Amino acid sequence: MAIGDWLRSLQRRHTPFMNQASEGNKRLVGILFLIVGILAVVGLPALFAAFPLGNDVDIPLRAAERWLAGGQPYPPEAMTVLRGADLPFLYPPFLLPLIAPFAHLPRDVVSAVWIGLTILAAGWSCRRLGMPWLAVPFVLAWPPFAEGIICGNVQVMHFAAYVALLYLPGSVAPIQRELSRRGDIANGILAAAVGVLKVTQLLPVLYLGRRRFRAAVISGLALVAIVLLLLPFTGILVYGDWLAQLSRANDPSWLPGGIPLAKMIGLPNMLLAAMGVAIALLARGRDSAAWLGIALIVAAPSMHGYGMLFLLPALMTLRRDLAIPLAALFLGNYHGYAWWLCVLIVAYLLVASQRWSWLRAPAGPRDEPESVAGDVALGTAS
Repeated sequence: MAIGDWLRSLQRRHTPFMNQASEGNKRLVGILFLIVGILAVVGLPALFAAFPLGNDVDIPLRAAERWLAGGQPYPPEAMTVLRGADLPFLYPPFLLPLIAPFAHLPRDVVSAVWIGLTILAAGWSCRRLGMPWLAVPFVLAWPPFAEGIICGNVQVMHFAAYVALLYLPGSVAPIQRELSRRGDIANGILAAAVGVLKVTQLLPVLYLGRRRFRAAVISGLALVAIVLLLLPFTGILVYGDWLAQLSRANDPSWLPGGIPLAKMIGLPNMLLAAMGVAIALLARGRDSAAWLGIALIVAAPSMHGYGMLFLLPALMTLRRDLAIPLAALFLGNYHGYAWWLCVLIVAYLLVASQRWSWLRAPAGPRDEPESVAGDVALGTAS
């Protein structure tokens, strides 16, 4: 048999298998998910060994204790700590009076309640993005979620706000929301919530600015209001201490900062931040929210596993037999080059899916706005 005939025969044999509606493809996705899910669960003990339980709850509570005692919540010497609850507190000062009432409660109780709320927020985010209930526990064991949950990091809550702002509930795949005037107040508050404690994550406010300027103004007013309302408790001088600590944390040699893109490729943080701003302002179309998630990752001056949660909507936009291996092979381990290679591949596939719609996950027509459902139907036909 000639090579050309063999290739045509191979194509005829496997083309139906690549159809996402086929039984063969559904079985492949099921097998892939089962393997990846079991591996994620099996890997949990290693994550518990690597990340102290409730560590990121303890850090701000210790800062609040120091502040209540008249001490420095942002001590420069904390920058020499590499691990544990004595790592530097980097959140804005207005958080201190909000968490001060919890500082003297039993730490285990506070951590348990916060981690429980974090699990609920993570599960809600998964469901909102179209994951079936059966998949949710396994996805929460996936390292980007699991690290955030184990540590009690607020990033999981920020991610939930991002999902609430930009996506509607979907039964199959994420459905990007249409931002309307009627929702300006809620949308403005949600956009502020994505970055209220991590100021480099305020790109959703810019994203709103070119779509719903009124909502972006509400975001800005909400952020200013929380600072001014709590200023009588914090004073203004502590904000200088906070900015100084942030400046120290931006040192590329500071190991607890993780592996941001700027550090990986040796570029200034400001340049990557400018790229994130450009994406947030220029992204448009049905994948603009997914691109905003990528912008949040690119612009981050520090990066840990839970920071990659913002890539999840883009992954969920892709067909499952691509998304699951990418999530497992590149984000299921702690390797900086693997993380950033995954971001690059997903970005490429998002662009390519505009031309080849078979790269995208199918969407349920009953879930979709009419225009998006038409795109999906067209992609299925192709």
